[in-house]
Amino acid sequence: MRRWLLPLMGLLTGCLPMSVPTPQIREYQLTYPPPAAVGDPVPAIVEVGPIAVAALYDRDSIVYRDDAHGTGTYVDSRWSTNPRNMVADLLVRDLSATGAYRAVQRAPALLVGDYRLTGELVEIDERASAGGCRAHLELRLLLARTRGVGANAVLWQRTYDGDEPAACNQPSRLAAAMSQALAGVSARVQRDVYETIATATRARAALPP
Repeated sequence: MRRWLLPLMGLLTGCLPMSVPTPQIREYQLTYPPPAAVGDPVPAIVEVGPIAVAALYDRDSIVYRDDAHGTGTYVDSRWSTNPRNMVADLLVRDLSATGAYRAVQRAPALLVGDYRLTGELVEIDERASAGGCRAHLELRLLLARTRGVGANAVLWQRTYDGDEPAACNQPSRLAAAMSQALAGVSARVQRDVYETIATATRARAALPP
């Protein structure tokens, strides 16, 4: 239910003798199957986080965009938690599920990591256009070496976009489409992180003792 319905509900409440019940709030989470293995295991500990979030999305509200400047939120639907937490949780799960690393942990952690993946959830919203609506996701990530030779070196910073068609004004369909968008983004992140760490591991192994 979008915000423009609230004034109408207020008028109906004033005209009718009965009270209008409070809308039931539905909560939605991002979920999808974990990815398959990406390659042979490497002896590295990967730390994920913190994942920041742009101010507009730093809440559990489900944000939609009607045009380039207009935004709003659903009144009776929201995310189960701040979307940055869901994204961080799923990135940790996906990195761990590949079985490619000695350990994967979310910051702050007890173990000292060899690599750290941090970043920002730049956008996560429903977008309307002439052709319909879509779930849109933008994630900017940075991978750095945190231990050993080249410690504190930034290996790369990349932006990942995901877009999936979604039925307009249907939060449950939006959550499903957003989950699919994040699954695609995560698959690319898994590949890039693994290829970078595996290449660095091979390079160190080739060095003379």
